Amino acid sequence: MKNFFLISFLILLNTSQSIGSERFIPLELFTGGEIREDKEIKFTNANLVFGEKKRKKIVGPEDWKNPQTGETIKVYKRTRKGQSGLKTQLFTVTNDGQCIGRVWDSRRGGRVIQNGCKFPLGVWKEGETRSFEGSSGSKSRKIELTILKLGKKQKDKVKFNWKLYDGSGKLMDDNDYTFSPGKAMTKLNDKKL
Repeated sequence: MKNFFLISFLILLNTSQSIGSERFIPLELFTGGEIREDKEIKFTNANLVFGEKKRKKIVGPEDWKNPQTGETIKVYKRTRKGQSGLKTQLFTVTNDGQCIGRVWDSRRGGRVIQNGCKFPLGVWKEGETRSFEGSSGSKSRKIELTILKLGKKQKDKVKFNWKLYDGSGKLMDDNDYTFSPGKAMTKLNDKKL
């Protein structure tokens, strides 16, 4: 009988641990906005200067008309001041709400991005990896996100790995990102390939 209770307890403990490693990641963790208690992805207002050197800014949402399709969508505009000038990227919810991704990037003369994925959204598990197919300037790309550290609450920071592959499967970029409540991106580990 004792063995039955011990086994039952261990199964219950294992089940509760696996449930605890899954949670909802809100859009406001990406934008630095106030995190709500509900589990709905909403375009809430953002206007945040962030980063160690305070050279990054995210604002929105605003309307953007895709120059290729003519479709108007809601986006967040993220800018970064650097040595080569101002970099501007536009982001929206993509992949059926599984992430927020770039739709436009000012670098290399500006390019439209389809099905981008830069930050996980919605329900994810710690250790989970998801892959997304897209394109950047009409070149095929594969993006892979892996949750490294999740926390249990919507207001906990998130650490994840982001990999970008070209159309032939060659790894082009490999970064670890940390996003914290009210601060947006707080750490970037660029693994310099």
